[in-house]
Amino acid sequence: MKTIKEFLTERGTKVRKNESCDYVELMMDDHKCIEYGGKQYYLPESNLFGDDEKIFDFLVYNYGL
Repeated sequence: MKTIKEFLTERGTKVRKNESCDYVELMMDDHKCIEYGGKQYYLPESNLFGDDEKIFDFLVYNYGL
């Protein structure tokens, strides 16, 4: 089974400081934002299957912003 760290490395996009409002709006159209391990990530909502879908659901439910 894939670990959370592997999932975030493969599928997550780290939130950067000073992102433009346009960029944030674009990302939030089809991503969820979480904070895990002291870092924020955008996680894509599409093309999730098997372990990826389970990890996504766990992270959004427990660490969603």
